[in-house]
Amino acid sequence: MRNVLPQAIFQPPALIGTPMIRNGKDIPNGSVVSTEVCIIGSGPAGITAAYCLQKAGRKVTLIEGSRDYNNNRDASWPDKVLLYNGLADGLFATNEPDFLILPYVNHTSPAWERERIFGGTSTHWGGQSRPLDPITFEKRPGFPGWPIKRADLDPYYAQAAALCKLHGDDFSADSWAATLRAEAPHLAGFDTEMYQFIGGNYLNFATRTFDGQTIGQSPVDVILNASLLDIDHGNGVVSGLRVASMDDATPPQKATEFTVKADVYVLACGAVANARQLLLSNAGNEHDQVGRYFMCHPLATGQVVTITKPYLTNAESRLMGGQMANGRPWTDSNGVKVTGRFSPSAEQQRNHAIGSCWFWSGGGGYYFEMAPNPDSRVRLADTLDPVFGQRQTHITWELSPRDEATYNQSTQLFKTAVNQRKGDVAFASWQSVKSQLVDNGHHIGTTRMSADPTQGVVDANLKVHSLDNLYIAGSSVFAAAGISNPTFTIITLSIRLAEHLNHALGS
Repeated sequence: MRNVLPQAIFQPPALIGTPMIRNGKDIPNGSVVSTEVCIIGSGPAGITAAYCLQKAGRKVTLIEGSRDYNNNRDASWPDKVLLYNGLADGLFATNEPDFLILPYVNHTSPAWERERIFGGTSTHWGGQSRPLDPITFEKRPGFPGWPIKRADLDPYYAQAAALCKLHGDDFSADSWAATLRAEAPHLAGFDTEMYQFIGGNYLNFATRTFDGQTIGQSPVDVILNASLLDIDHGNGVVSGLRVASMDDATPPQKATEFTVKADVYVLACGAVANARQLLLSNAGNEHDQVGRYFMCHPLATGQVVTITKPYLTNAESRLMGGQMANGRPWTDSNGVKVTGRFSPSAEQQRNHAIGSCWFWSGGGGYYFEMAPNPDSRVRLADTLDPVFGQRQTHITWELSPRDEATYNQSTQLFKTAVNQRKGDVAFASWQSVKSQLVDNGHHIGTTRMSADPTQGVVDANLKVHSLDNLYIAGSSVFAAAGISNPTFTIITLSIRLAEHLNHALGS
């Protein structure tokens, strides 16, 4: 551990409870910002944890590296290119070489991956929500299991549904068939899984309201333009964070440097940046687990699945499309919408040792659960970023034979099920599908949850195994990807984490 800055204490210029959003370059060079909980990152993971902790009466400081772009996402992209660039290889080299910086000005790729702005990727996500399936938490061939079960998260999923203003926390096909006056289709070996889409007013976590106010209007001390440089730690404890701001130049350069000291720290920067920050700080990597098992939901957007003979009734098709009896899309007063997918049942996944996937009822692309692979990983590149002079990201995306098996087995299972309903379907070859896969914006793994410190980075409470006061939030802690979009579970885990921290901090 090292002392990098003078110990001049810089307290926020107002009492706790006074709304504020500060700019890091206005904090005097060499100052120390003191707080109870410091959260690094302002996406759904960080903002949810900050909201819940301040509501419990905790003093929370949330730092975000982006300069203040007043919710103009596109204007933040040049800074992102400077600070998020690096080397993307493996499957990225052929399919998505610009993964680390997508989207950017005048980009041509259909993939939208990372953001560096207040609100994080909630500034561009679609809000598709569903809990992870119970099988996602099970240990089975090719999948390590989680140190918690789906039932452990159910109370927090209910809270997340309320926080996100969803239409309740019932995602069953039969319930939604009743709501839409439709019918739930039954395909042998498949589950009919319903997804709710959060209404537009509640998508962007930087601008949406919580109890009538945005996170920037809440008692949380939000500091923009505050990039984490280093996590200072020793003897199993984090003692502070080295944080730097940028000036207003184009391109920007480092302006000031200060320290944040807290009782507890929460790293919530996304699966790629969480791993990079730990590696830069040599934190939590005693067993070479940081950065490993990078996963996603690989997506082929071309015509992979072609329905050659119909197999659903009109009432069944309406459910899958989220349509009412008059053919119009269903919605509620909060703007929630709903659609359905077919996914292999838990029994089929166990029997065939495969991951899950989506089949859209009318055919189209293919989206699947990538199996954990230690060679798919985040490391540090030899190149340096041009603003702070820190090592950039080197990310390798590697599929495994199990992913090919997931495709081949699931498509055959789907064909059999469709044939049983007097329909038919055709599929593209695996090689054709593999050549068009993109990451799809769901970055998972790299600091996975485990009971055994030699097999992961954080424990069941999201605490880094080797550090008593550093926690990690976000999908980087997922031990398996599951098939549901990750953000709803990210929010759920942050609610659970906030509850744990509030109890751990005591009175």
